[in-house]
Order: sequence, then structure tokens, then C-alpha cells
Amino acid sequence: MDIQYSDRKIVVGEKYLTMLDQFVLDFIRILEPETPYVIVSGYVAILFGRSRGTEDVDILIPLLEQEAFFRLHDALVHGGFEFLNAEDANGLHDMLSKNMGIRIARAGQFIPNIELKFLKDDVDRIVLRDRIEVSLPDANVFISPIGIQIAYKLYLGSQKDIEDALYLWEIFKDDLDHAGLKCQMEIFGVRGDEYGIVV
Repeated sequence: MDIQYSDRKIVVGEKYLTMLDQFVLDFIRILEPETPYVIVSGYVAILFGRSRGTEDVDILIPLLEQEAFFRLHDALVHGGFEFLNAEDANGLHDMLSKNMGIRIARAGQFIPNIELKFLKDDVDRIVLRDRIEVSLPDANVFISPIGIQIAYKLYLGSQKDIEDALYLWEIFKDDLDHAGLKCQMEIFGVRGDEYGIVV
């Protein structure tokens, strides 16, 4: 896989699109006309070739008023997706408004699924504002800034999360703003020295 990083865009060449990638891209094609979004957490590392399984893909969107969410709800249902939560559209919007995630999968399936959430704090708003465009064969997606992703994964602290952070560091360490990454790590109260993430 050929990965080229420049400013706020990453171009990925010669990538084989997995079934998970195709699931995400199909979802994004319906989501994007309705609202800005940003993909965060584990799928970011998987997108760049990290070999590990995941059952869900985390996506953040701005708070939508009911009418706008209902449009998105209908577009997803008509596009072959279903909501796994036992709620109608009103209930789903209420869950999102209470900072809860809702789950969406292809109709008749449970895995993989999307966990969709409204932005809840300043970090989420920065992640959306500073999102990175990733150019894939025949599609583009928007992901969390790599530096924030590394800092956040270290903050989560599980073995899987640390390995995600290390994977992204190894790929992008020569392209990242190290001073910016250090600042992001300070915000999350983490250090990367013991893992070889030295900034």
C-alpha cells in the first residue's frame, strides 16, 4: 500500500478494499450529503493496513435538529441500512442528544456496524474541524487528525489501543507535527516515550 501525506490530505494508492472498507464507503455515500462527519478510533488504523478485527466503526457528526436527522434516518433505511437500537427515529434522536451512540448495520446483519454519535465536547469539535481527507481508489473519506488519534489511543490505554497508536506513529512519524503531537498528548495527559513515540 502506497501512502502519501501532504498537509491535510492523505492519498492511499494500490489499496485493496476489504469488505469492511466497502461497508464504510457505502455508509459514507449516504451520510455525506446529509451532514459533515469524521471517522475516529480503531478503524483509522485499519484503514491504513493494520491487521486486526473490529465489530464497529466510530463516526462523529454535528448535532442535527430532528428534521435533519429524520432525513438522514430515511436515507439510510432506503439505502439498505437498519438501526440496531430498539427505538423509532424520535427515540434515536433523543439518544444521540443525550450523548449516547446509536448502532447502524446493513439490513439483516449485526456486524460490522457503525456507532454514530453527536459531537459532545471541544475535542470532538476540533477533530471534526481539523479532519483529514483520505483519498482511496474511487472514494474519499474524512478521518480524525493522526496526531489526535495517536494521543487518544494512548489515553485509552488498552493493549489494542496502544498498538493502534504505535501503528499510526510508525507510518506517519516523519510527516507529523511533533510539537503539535506533544501538545495533544499533554491535553490527554499521556506520554509515548515508553512505547517509542518520542516527540
